[in-house]
Amino acid sequence: MQLELEKAGQEYIRNRNELTLTIGLTQNGHRSIFAFRSPDAQYVTVPDERTLYEIGSFSKVYTTSVLSILVSQGVLSFTDTIADYFPDLNIRSEVGEITVFDLATHTSGLSGDGVVLARMISEAVSTEDPTRFTYYADYTKAHLDEELEAAELVRPRGSGWEYSRTGLSVLGHILEVASGQTFESLLKRHLGDPLGLVDTAYTLSTDQSSRLARGYYADGTPSPNWYWDIMLPQGGIRSTMADMLTFIEANLAHDDSELTTALRFAQETEFEWPAGSDPANTPYGSTAGFRQAIGWWNLDHGHGPVSQHAGATMSYQSFGALHRKSGTGLVAMTSSAENLQDVMEFPQMGQRLIDFAVDRASAVDGGSGVTP
Repeated sequence: MQLELEKAGQEYIRNRNELTLTIGLTQNGHRSIFAFRSPDAQYVTVPDERTLYEIGSFSKVYTTSVLSILVSQGVLSFTDTIADYFPDLNIRSEVGEITVFDLATHTSGLSGDGVVLARMISEAVSTEDPTRFTYYADYTKAHLDEELEAAELVRPRGSGWEYSRTGLSVLGHILEVASGQTFESLLKRHLGDPLGLVDTAYTLSTDQSSRLARGYYADGTPSPNWYWDIMLPQGGIRSTMADMLTFIEANLAHDDSELTTALRFAQETEFEWPAGSDPANTPYGSTAGFRQAIGWWNLDHGHGPVSQHAGATMSYQSFGALHRKSGTGLVAMTSSAENLQDVMEFPQMGQRLIDFAVDRASAVDGGSGVTP
């Protein structure tokens, strides 16, 4: 398996400029980590397990994991509605009826970027200046309120799947209102401290900032980082390979602790598709049987569900996946100024690697052993 990971990493970096890549595999608690950089790189250095990356939309899995924990503690319910937490807004009744479960499973009927965010993105992209792609930092609570008041559902609530960044941002704010804490405080209290995730955060210390991987243009100019306001819960977390593998291993645990039970509940609780409503567009074009869990995407290539998610920002991508039956997990993270050209190829590489690892693990002692 290690040879396959090494080969995949070398192939991925071969024709890409100023790119870093790190791939981590965990099988029943045994870790292997591989680090790469572009062969002719002048500016990037070889990453290690403590190098920080923006993880983009994999942040949604952390957010929905916090949700599952808070629900288990009675702080809120999956049946709570948007109207419960935004009582002063003038919103359509069908928007107000959207539940926390709908938001966590992308079945609310809200569109991907809404009206307000879509407008901000369009205006920024029209400048063709990446330094002005600051829409996530510029998008505040006032914009979210405006979004909800303008929202019209693209399909009835609960009738199908529509990946929604604005929906997860609404969910993140609901967690803050229900708990009376900021999202970063919730992340630290319920996941960071219990699991020892010392480098999983949005706000970085001086030391952490010095370990943040960067993308570089040909002239050596660093590509922009992305910054966040109220949309932080859906895409703004930074993390390391060490922390990401720890999070994956926590999701593979089999004990009956409150934390493990809540994490497992998020993986295993899936949206039940109404007849004829299977999603037309599955994550990264996969042909595997797709089921939307709470945050996680469950895809099955024949050995049972592999829970996974991908993420991308201006200069970074991430991929994390786990297969409970074989105790196998995989994480991949990359940085590059040209990153957004690979928003399909990178997660597809991650999916191929986790599927291969699961195939190998399932061939050894019925899936209970560690592959060589």
